Amino acid sequence: METKKIIILVLFPFFVIQLSSCDLFESTTVSSKEIKKASSWSKKDQPPSYPECESLDKEEQLECFQNIVSDLLMTTILEASFVAITPFEESIDLTLKVDKNGAFSLVEAEIPNNVLDALPYLESTIEDAVAKLPNALPATKTNVGVYVDIQFKLPILIRAQPIE
Repeated sequence: METKKIIILVLFPFFVIQLSSCDLFESTTVSSKEIKKASSWSKKDQPPSYPECESLDKEEQLECFQNIVSDLLMTTILEASFVAITPFEESIDLTLKVDKNGAFSLVEAEIPNNVLDALPYLESTIEDAVAKLPNALPATKTNVGVYVDIQFKLPILIRAQPIE
């Protein structure tokens, strides 16, 4: 009989804990509309940047960041010393991704066929140029305080002139 009392006294607290801890498993449902609203980009969020742009206001920071990326890409492309057979002036659109660690990757390069025909190694050169970009300060979703991946389009003007 004594053993039964000890077992009941030992098991009773576990039973009470188990009953009272059920509320730990309750789930709160958040509508997909609320999730979409919280995760969509807002003006308060911090786009990717470079340290030399940090002292500027947010709009100037973005312009500074885009100028640095554009200049670095153009420098690498110009170093490739492409020679085109025919003159042309075309705009290409690059979709770049900056991940949570600030690393760049090329998502898409929209290059017109006439440019690819004239400069067949342009796309691989652009991929190499993007891979060489120094890491940026990643974008921050300020309402939750976390780094996020972000994509942006960067237009680049490619101009070829005949060699005289």
